Amino acid sequence: MKRLILPWLGLVLFWQSPVLRAGAPSDYFTPPETMYSFTDFWVVRPLDLAVLPFTATTWLISLPVTAASGTSAQAYDLLIKDVSQHMMQRPLGQFWDWENRDQTRPVVIKFKDSFSIADLSPQQERKYRAALKDHEARIEAIEREQDIPQDDRDDLARGEERRWENVVRLLLSL
Repeated sequence: MKRLILPWLGLVLFWQSPVLRAGAPSDYFTPPETMYSFTDFWVVRPLDLAVLPFTATTWLISLPVTAASGTSAQAYDLLIKDVSQHMMQRPLGQFWDWENRDQTRPVVIKFKDSFSIADLSPQQERKYRAALKDHEARIEAIEREQDIPQDDRDDLARGEERRWENVVRLLLSL
C-alpha cells in the first residue's frame, strides 16, 4: 500500500511546489516588435491573402440579397475592404493599434510649464510622440550650443516653444 501512496503523494507535492507555479505576469513585459513583425509578415498577411478570394466570392454571391436589403456597401466593407486594408495598410506588426484604429484614448500632452489631456487616435498619438521627441531634441540642441549668447538662446527656446504649441494645435485639429 505504501508503494502506491508514496509515488502519488510525491507527485502531488511536486506539482504544488512553488517552483512549478506560474508567477504573476509583469506589467512591464513587452514582447519585442521583431517577433510581431516576423509573425505578421510570414503568417498573418499570407492568411489574409488566402482568405480574400473566399470573402470576395462570398460578397459576390450574396450581392443579390444584400442589394435587395440595401446593405451591399456594408457587406463590401466587411468582406473585402477590411480584409484588404488589414493586409496592405496596417503597419507591420501593429495588431492592436489597427483593431482600435477608430477609437480614441486619453493622452497627456506636455507643454513647457503645464500639461493637458486630449483624446487622440492611435495614429495621432504616434504623430504626437514623434513630434515630442523632435521638440525635445531641438530644445536640447539650443541648450547645448555655447557659441550663441544666452539672450539669443532664450529667444530660440521661446520660439521653439511657440512652434511646439502650434504643432500640438495642428495635431489636435486633424
